[in-house]
Amino acid sequence: MKRTKILFIYPINLVLVYSCVTSYQPDIPASDTRILVVEGQITDEVGPFRVKLSNTFDVDAMQQYGEPVSTANVQIFDDQGNLYQLNYISEGWYETEDTLLQGVPGNTYTLNITTDDGTQYESTPVLMQEVPSIDSVYFEEVTKTRFENGEAIDENWLDIFVDAHDPSGQTNYWKWDFEETWEVDTPKDSVHININPEDGPSYTIAVNLEFEKGNVQRGWDNKKERCWVTKPSASILIESTNSQSVDEILHYAINSIAPDIDKLHIKYSILVKQYALSKEMYNYWQKLKEFNEETGGMYDRIPQQVFANIVCCDGQSKALGYFWVSAVKTKRIFISSHDIQVKTKNAYDECGYFYPDKSKILYYFGTVTEVSNPKYKSFIGLEYWFGSEWCVDCRVYGTNKKPDFWEE
Repeated sequence: MKRTKILFIYPINLVLVYSCVTSYQPDIPASDTRILVVEGQITDEVGPFRVKLSNTFDVDAMQQYGEPVSTANVQIFDDQGNLYQLNYISEGWYETEDTLLQGVPGNTYTLNITTDDGTQYESTPVLMQEVPSIDSVYFEEVTKTRFENGEAIDENWLDIFVDAHDPSGQTNYWKWDFEETWEVDTPKDSVHININPEDGPSYTIAVNLEFEKGNVQRGWDNKKERCWVTKPSASILIESTNSQSVDEILHYAINSIAPDIDKLHIKYSILVKQYALSKEMYNYWQKLKEFNEETGGMYDRIPQQVFANIVCCDGQSKALGYFWVSAVKTKRIFISSHDIQVKTKNAYDECGYFYPDKSKILYYFGTVTEVSNPKYKSFIGLEYWFGSEWCVDCRVYGTNKKPDFWEE
């Protein structure tokens, strides 16, 4: 890691102007009116059709998500005369009983919702577009600079890119999602642990682990040793080629992985999903992206409600959210720790403590064998107790069921 000193030079005749800025907290009255929020997507992948319904909530409410709607009648129609009834499952989700459904490219789909007060909502008819295959998914190490205590610190990150093109020139508006999966292993023989004392610089100790086998609470077994963690993407990844002479996507960054985290420590996999959007849905996602990425500054856009393609049949009310359909193409790649130079760390590097409360469960212990700072050499030979289930059972973090797609 390269460190570069930055020298700040200030002119002698610099005039400093001080001003007071008073935080403004508007008095926003609570509202009894709730707006329906819809999340619905159909693809040509095998699976049930799913739609999620919830209600908006007040700005100052102590919650992150709206209350789920559980009593609506939800149906999807297509232009071939088919009707798909969706039944309530849980947490606002509705889905079809048939779990082997597939959307058909070229067909048009319409969502219809009737709430328990008789209000009816309907989406505009949405055509399922075909989408071209992904040409390639690949990664590159890039140097990024962060600033810490007046220093510029260069670090290696891993960026993941996608290339695609449509020879027919029909796509024009693109969207991607991805799903990350990585392997984690609890320590079995020894572990290096970073210590950050209040009275000095940080240092590292090496602990030789000793397991109490045969004791379920304090022992180790192979069901707790190796797991896989899977997380969906949270970013809005869209791109338009409508103004280009060629319908082509090159070197589009879909993910950036920072150093000093556990994703790349053993083996990592990313599944990229590619969709085609209509112009209207592209504009909807673009607005959401702008509001999500440009809030907090004095001159940022003011967040507002973003309506998509769902309206109330009374011609007055509207629903937030979206209903969209698209064919999907996927591509998966694997990245091993041996393939990269990005600095990583084990998910369990920070486990353990010296002086446990003996009344608590102690899962296993070890003996300190090395200390990087000579000041703490007296710690060698001391027992190092591990009192957290998270540290010894990887199932707390992920699942020990090996994914079907996983490569050794």
